Amino acid sequence: MGPSLQSLEDQYMELTQQLAMTLAACATQAQRDQVMTQYVASRSNYWDSIKKIFHDDDPTVLSLVGQMHEEKKKIKDCTNQLNEIAKVINIITDAVTVGTALAAKAV
Repeated sequence: MGPSLQSLEDQYMELTQQLAMTLAACATQAQRDQVMTQYVASRSNYWDSIKKIFHDDDPTVLSLVGQMHEEKKKIKDCTNQLNEIAKVINIITDAVTVGTALAAKAV
């Protein structure tokens, strides 16, 4: 598995591990819906990319993989901020947006 697909898998697995805790921290159904929307998008990014090929030497792909590593750290760190669920949702949304951009580079 190349670094592009690995970073998509890592993001999906990290969100999977934190899903129950993140959903429990949500105060409203709208917040839970936002979290689930991003979780499903992350899962789709990973599963849709499994049978595709990434050009891991492409500068744009390399940049996105680097961003994915940074976003993974942010997701991991946000478990300490679950009392600020809106901030956590923004972090997850930003991370999944990068994942979606990376998944779009697969052919």
